[in-house]
Amino acid sequence: MSKWKYRAEGKKISQAVLKEKSTKDLLKTQRFIKGLMDLRKSQKLSTTYITGTKKAMAYNGEDKVYMDFRFDGTVTGRLSCAAYTAQKPMGISFHTLPREKKNNIRSLFNCPKDYRFITVDYAAMELRVLAHIAKDGNMQMAFKRGVDLHTYTAQMLFGKDEISKEERQIAKAVSFLIAYGGGAFNLAESTGITVAKAKKIIANYQNVYPAIFEYMSFVEKYIKENQYAYTIFGRRRNLPDITSRDFKVVNRAARQGLNFTIQSTASDILLCSLLGISRRFKAEGLRGYPVATVHDSIELICHKDDTKRCLEIIHDEMVNYPLLKEIFNIEFDVPLKIDAEVGFSFGDGIEVDFDAEGIPQNLKEIKEYMND
Repeated sequence: MSKWKYRAEGKKISQAVLKEKSTKDLLKTQRFIKGLMDLRKSQKLSTTYITGTKKAMAYNGEDKVYMDFRFDGTVTGRLSCAAYTAQKPMGISFHTLPREKKNNIRSLFNCPKDYRFITVDYAAMELRVLAHIAKDGNMQMAFKRGVDLHTYTAQMLFGKDEISKEERQIAKAVSFLIAYGGGAFNLAESTGITVAKAKKIIANYQNVYPAIFEYMSFVEKYIKENQYAYTIFGRRRNLPDITSRDFKVVNRAARQGLNFTIQSTASDILLCSLLGISRRFKAEGLRGYPVATVHDSIELICHKDDTKRCLEIIHDEMVNYPLLKEIFNIEFDVPLKIDAEVGFSFGDGIEVDFDAEGIPQNLKEIKEYMND
């Protein structure tokens, strides 16, 4: 075939030049689409959070916003957070606040003068719950050793010690996909690998964590026999769709049931920790209080002079869970771990370095950051 093509006006143009022009056009289109997506994201941030926050403060007559936390807002038992309703929907949802360094909307929400904003997040909480309820020895061993689970999983999946960032990301993706009923196609789509490779990785994952798959089979069988799933805390979710004649509907019900046993358990652990923290703050007369929860994290405010004691209580209630032990007589097979930050706002902070006893070790660094 000739390497020449002709334009409409009759002039010759080489295929190489045509290919180069097409590549340039594609790159321009790609840049335009990215810019358009960034613009839409910025508009949403501005309209929902900046404008929404200003309107809420004007309506409230003070520089505060409020939100509506609901116990019955989700089927999993998680707290849901939405704008509260006054004469019209007002305020914002903490649960949808994005966490981006470039547009740090969370930094809008500051602590009062002489107070500190504490953000505490459970580390890999849902996978820790899964390791406990599925009784998978390999996953439990990784958590007990304190190693990075996703790196450990990648080492086992790919059969080598040196793991790349991409391989760790694949291991992380497959852990969450498997836990919530995803398959090879979902893994391929989320990581950019081929479906064939995704199938092989999932097969390897089953060899690494066999008890996870046994637990998944147990949950699915139980739901089909009883039309509901349950958690270790006694919560129950009815799933009548499991009797559907539609294969897709049945699969969705099975996935929902599995997700429920994990996510609801993690949520109840957080809620018990929140209750324990609040009670102990009040009992000791500390100037601190919770202001929000976001999935597996708790956001609190405390006076600068009470920061050390508040952090000690937070660590004890979330890591050692005394209230859970007292009420439910539960002892988890894997250790719980938290990541905490202290700062001026919901969007900034210095990471807290806890020792083995839960005592913060870098208070001097935190005080310097806070200009104390």
